[in-house]
Amino acid sequence: MNTFMDDSILRLNREYREYFLKNGASVAAQFTHLREFLMERGCTFRGEAMPTLLKPNFVSVRQSALLKNYVERMSRALNKFIGIYLADDRVRGFMGFSEKEKQLFRIDPGYSNPLVISRLDAFLDHESLKFLEFNCDSPAGIAYADVLEEGFQEIFRGYPFLNSYRIRYARRQDMLLASLLHCYREFRVLHRNMPEKPVVAIVDWADVSTHSEFDLHRKHFREHGLQTIIATPQDFTISNGKALAGGEEVHLVYKRVITRELLEKWNEVEEFIACIGEGMVCCCNSFRSYIVGNKKVLAVLSDPRFNTAFSDRERQLIRQTVPWTQVLADSRVKYGRKWVNLKSFIPDQKDRMVMKPGNKYGGKDVYIGRETSQNVWEEVMNKHLNDDTWVVQEYVDIPTDDYPEISGEVSFKCKYVNINPYALNNRYSGTITRISESPVINVSAGGGLVPTLTAGPAER
Repeated sequence: MNTFMDDSILRLNREYREYFLKNGASVAAQFTHLREFLMERGCTFRGEAMPTLLKPNFVSVRQSALLKNYVERMSRALNKFIGIYLADDRVRGFMGFSEKEKQLFRIDPGYSNPLVISRLDAFLDHESLKFLEFNCDSPAGIAYADVLEEGFQEIFRGYPFLNSYRIRYARRQDMLLASLLHCYREFRVLHRNMPEKPVVAIVDWADVSTHSEFDLHRKHFREHGLQTIIATPQDFTISNGKALAGGEEVHLVYKRVITRELLEKWNEVEEFIACIGEGMVCCCNSFRSYIVGNKKVLAVLSDPRFNTAFSDRERQLIRQTVPWTQVLADSRVKYGRKWVNLKSFIPDQKDRMVMKPGNKYGGKDVYIGRETSQNVWEEVMNKHLNDDTWVVQEYVDIPTDDYPEISGEVSFKCKYVNINPYALNNRYSGTITRISESPVINVSAGGGLVPTLTAGPAER
């Protein structure tokens, strides 16, 4: 069992387990109903119901307050770091972005916070929160989280033991739309020719596995009176100084396409980039958010050479929540109070380390030392020691919890748990939880999503 729960959450999980073990047949029917609910609502992944289990990740009121505090402060720090990067030659040199990436960063988004939508992936253990990476370029899951919570809320009406608890639910899509429109209103101050009510384009490739979420967002935006289309970057053209997607004028882009993938297809997407660069559309997230989506930023945040622009309180937050991280290189760095040579330190300390690429997502190419053979570990290190694109990070114990498996009978099995809080315009905006039997936790890599629900004793 995990160690991050207070007494009320421990009791709730115990009652949840007891109810499931006593009511196997009805629980199996509820799980079937949940999967049908997800399919009907379009909460799907690669054509199937979103992988999930019939138990949310319950967090306490105290933990929820901790999440809000740390997530909002870190979001503000990341927005501040973008400004530091743009102003400091040393930081730009350390981050090592390409000339085309820098070209994108020079585009002024037209609103004050360049990082609008972020998901700060973390481990929550009791009252300790550790940020493992910042998903800041085009984070997914906001609409999925809402639909999952709706499905659980419906099922929970049949669980009598839950009457003793107050459970909080979130509406992240409402917060997302409010954040997008806030940025658009700022953008219109500089671009007065833009209409008061924008046409929205949700932009990504046509074949991505999360395409069903775009349908959910389009439905939600339309329900709130906004004409919304789903488009690819190649759909964009410029006509008479206007941005068109599939022939329709667009004013606000909800950018879900990964910036790194745009760079790989630069010749195909030049007009899309021009629409943003020439101020024809308001684009969220801005390209500048990509700066803090690179995992190398975790090394820079705690480096005394580069973090002097942060306040003492911000540096304390970084020390508390960011594990030791370094760019993978043949260099001397400080580990605790000692100076070490990374080339010899990483093989010797394999079981205490993780290596991963700085700019990939989806759990790709993540090597956990204690899960990797010495030969493979050293081979990966030597392969990437001089390319300046990988990081090495101190291993953080992964929280676990018991989740039900339903196949004829109900049983509970220990799973790894990764908590993923959202920040929208620096405001905490709810959380989703990813679970997996593998310590590399990602839906794309075979994990699943469950709601993260704040629970406490019901008020009498």
